[in-house]
Amino acid sequence: MGFFSAIRVALAALLVHKGRSALTSLGIVIGTGAVIAMVSAAGGARQKLDERLDNVGKNLILIRPGSHTQQGGIADLKPLTNEDAAALRKHTGTLLQGVAEIQVTPRVASTRTHNWNTVIVGTHPDMQKVRSWSLEYGRFLDEDDLKKRANVCILGQTVRQKLFPDTPNPVGQLVRVDRLQLRVIGVMQPKGRIPTGGDQDDQIFVPISTIQRKLVGDENISIILSSVRSMDRLEPAKEEITRVLREKHRVKKGHEDFDVSSVQEMSELASYMALVMQFLIGTIASISLVVGGIGIMNIMLVSVTERTREIGIRMAVGATPFDVLTQFLIESIVLALVGGIIGISLGIAGAVGLAMMAGWPIFVDPNMVLIAFLVSGGVGVFFGYYPALKASRLDPIEALRYE
Repeated sequence: MGFFSAIRVALAALLVHKGRSALTSLGIVIGTGAVIAMVSAAGGARQKLDERLDNVGKNLILIRPGSHTQQGGIADLKPLTNEDAAALRKHTGTLLQGVAEIQVTPRVASTRTHNWNTVIVGTHPDMQKVRSWSLEYGRFLDEDDLKKRANVCILGQTVRQKLFPDTPNPVGQLVRVDRLQLRVIGVMQPKGRIPTGGDQDDQIFVPISTIQRKLVGDENISIILSSVRSMDRLEPAKEEITRVLREKHRVKKGHEDFDVSSVQEMSELASYMALVMQFLIGTIASISLVVGGIGIMNIMLVSVTERTREIGIRMAVGATPFDVLTQFLIESIVLALVGGIIGISLGIAGAVGLAMMAGWPIFVDPNMVLIAFLVSGGVGVFFGYYPALKASRLDPIEALRYE
């Protein structure tokens, strides 16, 4: 019997029991569909996370205050200072694009007609270089604003929309924060949200000298941001920052009262976690393929028993054991592949639906689709081989006698 003839005979045999064949393939459909949908959803979520981290800037370095252990084992938070930022700016200029110290305070900003709870960010002019931020209108802070402790500010897009909903360009307008009146000198272009969900556009930027002396009355720094010109300088820059601050704070290695990290580290951790989740989801969903394969084996064994007399007749008229094995093996492979194709189609549709609901990119890996198709065929071969082998080993005379 030729290969195509065997396929035609196998299809005809499966169509005799359409309902049973459909239910047998259902396990493969569910398993393949779940693998495609879940792995694609995890891939889309990872792409969305990468986009947000790119928006923040993977070349960004964060220097935070750390705990300092005093005598008696009491941990004390050691704040960063303007002097720390100045030391970094002086000694790491060749590695870094800039150093921007930041002090943050939540406040209510108001105009004559609108109020809005937002975050006031005191910072250095280097902030624009460090974060690669662009302005839609006006200008950013400069050294003169810093020296004069000028009452000026730059609005994020969210703040601009809340305080000046009818004025796209509010440069020159006044904004009051507590008793401090600030003149708007710029409006930032929209930046979107960070991976943790915070709105980068819901901020008002002022000179750090202004916020320290006129608004907060405290010169401690919340965080220092910096960035490297190229990613290959990231690790040397972190080492140099650590060395400079260790000397400035007069602490030994291993006893640092500050923390130096990068967005790239967060990106690598997030990618690793997403990869692990993809693997776990794929593994769990693959169990359905195994269950579907067991269903195929069970039905094929029943089919062999039901068609014992047919097998005897085929062998009596010249069919070889290999022909019988091939016929039943093709039947199990067809069951698995049809289920696999339907499952892949449903899985892609599910991946698209999940991506649209969650708002992340549609991600369907062609390699995963190919693997799912090949695995479904492999399930048909693996679980169909034993029933096919059993059918091929039937004795023709005993098979003809079977009722």
